[in-house]
Amino acid sequence: MLKNLDMTVFNGLGLWLLIFFLLLPHAVFAGLIRDTELEAGLENLAAPLTAAAGLNSNTIKLRIVIDPSYNAFVAGEMTVYLHSGLLLQAQSVEEILGVVAHELGHLKAGHVPRRQEALRDASTATALATIAGLALAAGGAPTDAAMGLVIGGSDQAKRSMLRGFQRDESVADELGLQFLERAGVSANGLADMMRRMAAQRALPESHQASYYQTHPGAASRLSVYNDHLAKSSHSNAALTPETQRQAQRIIDKLRAYTESPQAVLQDPARLAAENRAYGSAIAHYRRGDLKTALALVDSAVKAKPDNAFYHEFRGDILFSMAAAKAAADAYETALNYRPDSPQILLNLGRALIATNDAANLPRAIEAIELARAGEPEWAFVYRQLAIAYGRAGKIAKADLTLAEEALVLNDRQQAIHMAKRAINHRTASPATRNRANDILFSLGNKN
Repeated sequence: MLKNLDMTVFNGLGLWLLIFFLLLPHAVFAGLIRDTELEAGLENLAAPLTAAAGLNSNTIKLRIVIDPSYNAFVAGEMTVYLHSGLLLQAQSVEEILGVVAHELGHLKAGHVPRRQEALRDASTATALATIAGLALAAGGAPTDAAMGLVIGGSDQAKRSMLRGFQRDESVADELGLQFLERAGVSANGLADMMRRMAAQRALPESHQASYYQTHPGAASRLSVYNDHLAKSSHSNAALTPETQRQAQRIIDKLRAYTESPQAVLQDPARLAAENRAYGSAIAHYRRGDLKTALALVDSAVKAKPDNAFYHEFRGDILFSMAAAKAAADAYETALNYRPDSPQILLNLGRALIATNDAANLPRAIEAIELARAGEPEWAFVYRQLAIAYGRAGKIAKADLTLAEEALVLNDRQQAIHMAKRAINHRTASPATRNRANDILFSLGNKN
């Protein structure tokens, strides 16, 4: 359900956006938390901001990266990525919403494709040197050490690229503040965050080269936030109790999954009272005490039988207990309350495959095909669908699906190999051959 990775702690909102763009695309996706309740909760919280930005809420996704640093970024399609560290370290819900508004500003302004183009235009050596220097400066290294890494190479190209990034951050700040105002959310959270950032800077701004910063200085950004607060009619606006409750649910569940199970169980008061039993069930699940976890979640289901996420988690526990059929039943129940969840559909398909009953394969294939339609860029879905096709004897479709998985993973050679296998299989249907030929054509390869 979730994965916990031990990653290096970085300080500075947005500084590491460059690294995610250029160096760690696979690490980012490998470290994503994919949890229906967390993602849906964040998207619900962000919905007023998304509407204020004039963006389609159905196309904006929020994802959580397992990383203890305080950071957020946008990359690829219309997706905002929040580090788990940001959600757990934020001192108010307004702070989280302020960061989301800032990132929506990047999306609204179209910064993602422009930044990708800027990085393509810069030489790899230049970009890497710039990033290394910024990393040293953020970590408190002496100015000379940091600048020694960034002075070499095409200095003008670096200066131009980083000036562009500074402008983008200023634009995102202005847009984010507009979105907060339209949504009736106070910017006090953003201002509080920037005060902390300013206090944590290892070097005085007078000693830093502004050309080599990806963001305007903390003091100048704080000035913008304070100016907005002085004029805003929502400076002291309070969030609704329901918004606070929903945010606390997200934070508590994330804490239960990312902190040590022992810490969660020893100090349950760190979680809101209404979330403690749920957090304890997650902690017991992570410790391998599946019977206790199941008993706790059964009690939760009894209290709130229409909660899709309790049924989903119950399926996860049963799946871990090798009770595949019971797990599938739990996922089916969850789908009664949340029928369009790709993650629940995927897990239903996996559980049905695990029953080793051929009679369950049609439903498994149906469920995973629906999951793929909902998450067409999620490579893991393609792999599970290929397994289901293979178990059902649909080998050509399995090969085609593996070719499509390779496309998602940008593995050109594997895509060509599996597309050719699909075409040449004796059971391949005309539709399968046509799709496989389309893949080959798109990759400039003829069968």
